[in-house]
Amino acid sequence: MKFRWLPHDGLRHAVQDEPLRGRLVETLCGDPFEPQELDLWSSKNVWPTCWDCDGVWRKSEGILPWPRKS
Repeated sequence: MKFRWLPHDGLRHAVQDEPLRGRLVETLCGDPFEPQELDLWSSKNVWPTCWDCDGVWRKSEGILPWPRKS
């Protein structure tokens, strides 16, 4: 699955494909929004990750969930 991480509502969310500024997209966790910024440079690349988006992405890639249970 092709995806991109974007800042939204204080978290880094994943969206499919290439979003366009001001055009409605849906995050992997199901939250629709209109991106105003399309990059994570500066302080936004350290925003906390949306764990729901992360879980959907990991499952699509066959990667174990994080954090892993020991």
